[in-house]
Amino acid sequence: MKNNKGFTLTEILLAVMIVGIIGVALAALTTASSREAGVGRSRVLLRNNLSLAMRQLRQDVHSSTQLQYARGQISSASAGNVIPLLVLARNVDLKDNPWPGRTPSYITYCFVVGSHAAQPSGALAGGTIYRRQSSDISWSSSTPSCGSNPATDTNFQVFLHNVKFIPSGITVEDRTYPVPLFRVDSGDTTYSLHEENHNILRWYYGELGALLRVNLITELPSKPVVNDGVEQKFMMQNGFFNIRGTAWD
Repeated sequence: MKNNKGFTLTEILLAVMIVGIIGVALAALTTASSREAGVGRSRVLLRNNLSLAMRQLRQDVHSSTQLQYARGQISSASAGNVIPLLVLARNVDLKDNPWPGRTPSYITYCFVVGSHAAQPSGALAGGTIYRRQSSDISWSSSTPSCGSNPATDTNFQVFLHNVKFIPSGITVEDRTYPVPLFRVDSGDTTYSLHEENHNILRWYYGELGALLRVNLITELPSKPVVNDGVEQKFMMQNGFFNIRGTAWD
């Protein structure tokens, strides 16, 4: 009798099918692992950028002697809009007079709204906050000037990329969370120094223990969406928050 060695067609097909299933499973695991690794790297990037930005802001607040403008909640904006967020002054007293022998300087933070649609509906991702330090500052009525486009103005430097914008009027699960938010809080009172129909934007105020509240969310318009946020409060170096203006001098 002949000893026929080898595999039948059925055995070969079964082996190919098993190898294919194993290959598909390994590919899926590799893809999932790669995706999770990418998400992890993106989160680390966002967290590092937020940490660096908050360190810069903390230095600016602690080295300033007067807060001249805080935007408060932003009710509406479109992609590309330029919005002033914060103005800090150095080497000026509570009456906005220069310190003897010192040159005043001003630090301005401006937000350029991004263009990527985001959740919740009406939010926009991909914005950028810019920072400028200058020896003077111009005002349009009661609002500091950011120029037409901080992105092309060499006096501005990038403070934070990938900033998410959520208008103050959007409610999610009975809660609003407007960002970016630069607002002065004091005790149980919140001073939003720029709101619709409010005309007390540049006023002189000395409040013991007042805090600058900052809420930010950064988000990458990726799949899956990756985001990170920060909430911090800062106090002026002298323990007071001094808001510039003329109404209550």
